[in-house]
Amino acid sequence: MSVASLGVRRAPVRCDASLGFGEAPLRPRALLVDWDGCLAIGNRLQPGAASLLSCWQGRVVIVSNNSTHLPHQIARILDDAGLAIPADRILLAGYETIRIAAESSWRRAMILGDPRLRAAARALGISVAREAPEVVVLLRDTRFTFRQLERAANAILRGAALLVSNADLNHPGPGGEVVPETGALLAALLAATGKRPLDYQLVGKPSPRLFMRACDLLDIPPEDALMIGDNPDTDVAGAAAVGMPCVTIGGAAGRTLESVAASLRTA
Repeated sequence: MSVASLGVRRAPVRCDASLGFGEAPLRPRALLVDWDGCLAIGNRLQPGAASLLSCWQGRVVIVSNNSTHLPHQIARILDDAGLAIPADRILLAGYETIRIAAESSWRRAMILGDPRLRAAARALGISVAREAPEVVVLLRDTRFTFRQLERAANAILRGAALLVSNADLNHPGPGGEVVPETGALLAALLAATGKRPLDYQLVGKPSPRLFMRACDLLDIPPEDALMIGDNPDTDVAGAAAVGMPCVTIGGAAGRTLESVAASLRTA
């Protein structure tokens, strides 16, 4: 899906040259914030997360490539920390992929993902099938097997569509370890089918879908929001594609969520 087809105006974008770290500070009306590696690592809130979210409650949407959890599970983690972020303001690539599949004309779907996501698919009216699917839905699946890879590859070669939650190879885990992500499974599927490039639909960042859904929820244009994330390939690239300013934490800049939260308070 192109930015033009979404009716998005391209605007000059400032990435990482804002919030007191460069030119005149940004004064966003609302925030889009990443989850894994930004607000939380291993689903444990990071320093600065509670302060940031409490200051911006009502003007924040969590926009994440997470494809293992459901929005209400993340909402419960936040609620336990005293933060009331409703589930409908938590956009997770996995659940959004399921929702898009349910709203399509596909009725039989092979879903490679967590059992909770498969149950959510059934609840939305999708017939979850292991054989002869019309679409293969690829999510982060910690129980991914050789047999699943074989079934999915052959289904695609027989004409099934491929819907992918995100193309991230990994995300940050506790203790500096990396956690394999959906993109690693996608790479295996690409290799198994022998089709390069393989035509598939991508739902998560850097696709514009989640960014525009968040802006619709906030009722603002992209240029009036600020994306906060940790991944240049997904957070920065996706925000830039829709004309949204962005700032990253970690990496070469050495910026922390706490410093960004403090800069936003004083901007």
